[in-house]
Amino acid sequence: MSEKDFSAALREFAQVVGSDWVLSSEQDLDGYCDEFGPYRGTPQEVIPGAAVAPDDTRAVQEIVRIANQYRVPLWVISGGRNYGYGGAAPRLAGSVVLDLKRMNRILEVNEQHAYALVEPGVSSMDLYNHIQAKGYKLWMDGPSPGWASIVGSTLERALGHGLLPERWNYQCGMEVVLPDGDLIRTGMGAIPGSQTWQQYKWGFGPYVDGLFSQSNLGIVTKLGTWLMPEPPATLFGIVTAPRQEDLITLIDTIRPLRLSGILTSAGFARIDPQGDGGATGRGGARATVSIYGPEKVIGAHWDQVQEICAVIPGVRFDVERYAAPYDTAPMSDLNKRRHCVMSMAERKSWDHGFMYLSHLVPFDGKAAWKMMQVFDGIYQQHGLRFRGGFSTGNSSRALMCSQRGGFVRKGDAEFNRKSMDLVRRVTVDGGRQGYGVYRITTVFMDEAMAAFDFNDGALRRFHETLKDALDPNGILAAGKSGIWPEYLRGSKS
Repeated sequence: MSEKDFSAALREFAQVVGSDWVLSSEQDLDGYCDEFGPYRGTPQEVIPGAAVAPDDTRAVQEIVRIANQYRVPLWVISGGRNYGYGGAAPRLAGSVVLDLKRMNRILEVNEQHAYALVEPGVSSMDLYNHIQAKGYKLWMDGPSPGWASIVGSTLERALGHGLLPERWNYQCGMEVVLPDGDLIRTGMGAIPGSQTWQQYKWGFGPYVDGLFSQSNLGIVTKLGTWLMPEPPATLFGIVTAPRQEDLITLIDTIRPLRLSGILTSAGFARIDPQGDGGATGRGGARATVSIYGPEKVIGAHWDQVQEICAVIPGVRFDVERYAAPYDTAPMSDLNKRRHCVMSMAERKSWDHGFMYLSHLVPFDGKAAWKMMQVFDGIYQQHGLRFRGGFSTGNSSRALMCSQRGGFVRKGDAEFNRKSMDLVRRVTVDGGRQGYGVYRITTVFMDEAMAAFDFNDGALRRFHETLKDALDPNGILAAGKSGIWPEYLRGSKS
């Protein structure tokens, strides 16, 4: 693309959104870089060419059509705060960031049927405050801090902390601008005047919503998300065992309760007060569980947890109980999140950088322990110890292991190079062991996709076939999830 065509495209973008919302100064573009990434401030840093911020779906369609005309690559963000996973930065230098944060309308909240319909610029904090202001007896769930876009975190399959932790499983109905500028509504939303768009996922015919999760096949401009009626009581329990190896028994003992629905969610971790990753054998293991419902019911479920975990020698139980109406003010930040109270409390931790990667392992104690040993061996080669924990939501049959795989120091190229080598090793070697990631920082999306290599990469080829059919000009989010447009595949492979 020539500089002349790029400038012409920016002028046409300005005709759609106004000149104030086409951003191209160095200062403006600095906000669309990966503030906490390993290439920050280096020649390898990916710098966008411009940013454009529409405020409605029609404007998004027009921008996409202009981008096709001039072959301008777009990188789409909802809130741009996907920190640890790449932030707002594109994968392809010179891309125009399509910033949707001005599309911040809460279009509907239905208390009777417990759902909301929102645009991409609506954060978890925005929806939480709206629910509180209206006095709805509804709970939502989301990641922390509360600045995360509901649409963005849902499409990235992020996890929450409370009743509905696996956000993707609770989306219901999308409006999507396709790479050619056409507009579709998924599920029951394809019926004009539908009364059940946010109540029934599947619609009629093939289910296509998954094509727009972690993908570069469309731009989601509206999304339905399920909420939960406020439960009458809550219980948060901690089961602590004296030995780190007891983690195996904790996982295997609690698994039947999670799979049967008695527990809403559970987390597992080794305890290492000495900070030595278990090298001395000190510490222990811990499981945390959350239970919601009528007081008598959650009490009975907690009794079951204690009964089955009592077989572990030296086990200890701690519990906190709450009942509606909830007074969340004196609660810890963690318990507030378990009560689906959106907070900005964790924003203070974002004064450094790191690279997130999240693996999956079977919901099995020995499998989780083996994974820790494999990864710990890689970490030790880099002078570190593996510290990841495991969690499971209320619909998954696997354990999710989220790691801050490599810390980042601004201005320290050698330190960051070693951190990137660590994350690359964990990603590649983990894939060879059968441990695939479900999320990873943009820097290593190609390595993550390469691990999905059944039948010589048939899944990636299928993604590329869809990409070529829906986005023949390759304008949308080049390289997202390791999926490149045809004209870049040779250079990026």
